[in-house]
Amino acid sequence: MKITLKGREIPLLYTTYEMKTIQQEVCPIGEFLYLLFGRKQDDKKNEASLYLHPEHLDAVIKAIRILGNAGLEEAGQAPDLTDKWVGRALKPQMMMEAMQACIGAINEGMESEIPEKESDEPVDVTLEEMKKKETKDG
Repeated sequence: MKITLKGREIPLLYTTYEMKTIQQEVCPIGEFLYLLFGRKQDDKKNEASLYLHPEHLDAVIKAIRILGNAGLEEAGQAPDLTDKWVGRALKPQMMMEAMQACIGAINEGMESEIPEKESDEPVDVTLEEMKKKETKDG
């Protein structure tokens, strides 16, 4: 996933490290997923009562900074995003796009890398790992 802010394309990356950082800087991940969309976790009416509230804006800004810096770093670029820069670059009319980009990155990060099964034959996991290592080592 990517987001473009002030003409700069920023890749977004979500791993366990970013999950930890979000929980340390914003709130537990279960609450964060609601807050990212301007909702309270315990809201029975499913209303976005926090939408564009400072708490919501802060969560989106921090998510873009955290996920964006991870993506930039993995791409070999300087992880130089700050909350202030993201907040000023993120126009209010971009809020839905930003929320969708963040949740898209989180969804991508939650996917597991399970190889497709080629046949109904039993798979020797140790042998498969050895094959992977030989391929990497060349």
